[in-house]
This record gives sequence, C-alpha cells and structure tokens, in this order.
Amino acid sequence: MPPLAGLRVLDHGHVWAGPLLGMFLADLGAEVIKVGAPHRLSGVSIGGQRAPVGSIGGDRGSTDVDDPRAFHGLDRGKRSISIHLGDPRGRDLYLKLIEQSDIVLENFSPRVMPSLGLSYDVLSKVNPRIIMVALSASGATEGPWRNLVTYGPSLAALYGLKSLLGYPDDPQPREDTADLDPTAAGHAFIAVLAALEHRERTGRGQFIDLAQGEATLQRAAQPLMDWLLNDRDAGPRGNRGSAMAPHGVYPVLGDDAWLAIVVRSDKEWSALCGLAPHLDQPEWAAMRGRLNDQDALDAAVSSWTRNHDAMELSIQLQAAGVPAFPMMDPTALLIDEDYAALTNANIDLTAEAAAPVRGGALYTGAPWKMERTPAAITAPIPNRGEHDDHVYGDLLGLDEAERQELREAGII
Repeated sequence: MPPLAGLRVLDHGHVWAGPLLGMFLADLGAEVIKVGAPHRLSGVSIGGQRAPVGSIGGDRGSTDVDDPRAFHGLDRGKRSISIHLGDPRGRDLYLKLIEQSDIVLENFSPRVMPSLGLSYDVLSKVNPRIIMVALSASGATEGPWRNLVTYGPSLAALYGLKSLLGYPDDPQPREDTADLDPTAAGHAFIAVLAALEHRERTGRGQFIDLAQGEATLQRAAQPLMDWLLNDRDAGPRGNRGSAMAPHGVYPVLGDDAWLAIVVRSDKEWSALCGLAPHLDQPEWAAMRGRLNDQDALDAAVSSWTRNHDAMELSIQLQAAGVPAFPMMDPTALLIDEDYAALTNANIDLTAEAAAPVRGGALYTGAPWKMERTPAAITAPIPNRGEHDDHVYGDLLGLDEAERQELREAGII
C-alpha cells in the first residue's frame, strides 16, 4: 500500500511550487483533488489555457490517456473539480469537502484565501484535523513583504540570489531556472509529513506558513553570513568555489562540450597531477596557492582537458579519486546508463489504478526511491472538472438534479 494512502488533499496550487507539492503527495498514494474555477483555469498557467500536456500548466485536453504525454505534467495522478469559491454557495460546498479532507495546499499571496473566507482559522473550526500549507513568496507573518506577489525570477532577485549568478566583472545579468519553486515544494513536503506525525499524536492539524524565499536561503548561507558578519558582498563567482581549486567546468573535445572537475584536497590535487604532470607546479602544491592563482590554474587545466573526450577523462579522474563528470545535454542524459538505473529504480509505472502507461517511454519520476512503498504514476493529467460527479455526488451526496442546478448557476 502506498505510504500516503487514505489521505485526501485539496490542491489550489498554480504554476510550479504548489502543483509540484501536490504531485509529490499524489505519487505517494494520497487522493489529491485539484481545485479550479469553473469559468477559467485557476491562477497562472505556464503555456496558457489548454496548454500542451508537456508544459507545466493546462489540462489534458484531447490527449489520449494512453499517450505518454498525458502523464508529463504536475497534475498527473490528481482528480479535478471546478468550484466558484467567490460565491457563498460554492464556499459552503467547499467547507463540506473540508470536513472530509486532511490537507489543503496553496501558493497564493497571503491575502487570497482569507479574502474568500477560507483562512486556516475558518477551516480548522470546520475540521480541527485539517493541515493547511501555504507557500507564499515571503510568508504570512505581518511585515513589509507580506503581500508581495512574485514570480520565480523576481523572487530570486528579492532574496539576493540573482547577485550571486554570473562571472566576476561581467556586467551582463544572468538568469537561471526559477528553482525556488521546487526547493520550496520539497521543504513543504517534509513539513507536511511532520504535521501528519503531530496530528497522529495530538489529533489536531496545523497551519504551515512556508515562505518560498526563506526556504531557499540555505543555498546562500555562506555569502549571507559573510555579508552579515564581515560586511563583504560575495558577488558572482562563476563556477569557482571559495575553498576548493580547481573548481569549475572545463572544455573538452566536441562542440560546446564541458567537463566538471572539483579538487577538494591536496591529495586529490596530487592524483590529478598524476594524470596531467604539467600541472605539478610548486606554487600550486597547497590549496591556498591554487586559490590565489585561479586564473592561471583554470587556463592550465583547460589546455589539458580540451584534448580529451569528456566521458573517458571523467572515468580516469574518478578512478584516481578526483570528482569529475561530463556536462550533459538532455539527450545525453537520457541515454546515460547510470542515470537510467537511478531513475528506473523502484518506480512503479504500471500501478493497477493507472490508465495504460506505455512501456519503454520516459517519465518524470519521484525524488524518493523507497523499496517497500515506491512512488507510482497512477493516472494522467485530468481535465478541468473531470471528477465533479465523483466528488459532489459520491463524496458529498448531491444527486444529479442538485449538481445540474449548480452547473447552471456557474457554481461548479
């Protein structure tokens, strides 16, 4: 049995952080119900309305349920309902669903759910066991940033992470993937598990206020502390480390081909010099000397690596005890044997509850590999409102006439 079987989750997530948290819970067995408005897709949807199923947002549309693309999205494995929460009848219907649910997740700004009359204080009176997790940009605690509305790139800038991207003395601003979203989703997942454990002991749920920006600050702990304690602005460092050298990505044979190499100790440096004797210079024998001369050091390493195949050289370096691995484009990554072994381990692609999942196709897996209770891809992306009859009929007991009346009124 999946580890989270028996839990019911109401998922208000939009864009990335919220939907990804819902997908984690669904892959591990929870019944996740995507909550959307009947007249439009809720929130921002990357790719727009009726987005292709390969994108983050949108519903399944006309894609067949046995098409692998129908499983590539953050709402796979979820049910979907439509409900107009701005109408009192929709709100009352929602509160009845809260009575039968365990978790509510959302990544709106802190003012959205209270403005609908659906704050945690309200929900917990209806169901004291409910766990609510909110993933806003800066948290719901009162303060000057409380109601800021951000998107991935602007959130990273708000918390200073953009100042660390790029190369020294390069005036061009650099972008990266808006990975604050998945980082926050991972933190929120662990917090939800802790809240479930707390509920087992106390019988009561709780409100999890998780600021996406604060969850990601641990990635910048060293430059943050350096600024607080030493008044030093780290600035962009390219690929270099502050306590390891060489530490970078070096050119190899091929078009735009690169090899990552990290030397963490003088012992690893000696091993590297065993493969590249010309690097064995007295001024570089100690780490401090290498850190103080990184421009010349990187140039010397690059002159050696550019004449080698990335994978062959990485194997030699690893055998000598030096961390190294090629930079892979998506195609190379997908055909790599080590990566395939990792991603296929303990992933159930043929769960009984799933619509047909095509064998041999590649699917985005779960980050957790558990031997006894593996994650499972259980169903394709739903269409908006696809499970209205099940939720409002089977769970809440509304007959067909009542459901039809609600549809005509635009409530569901």
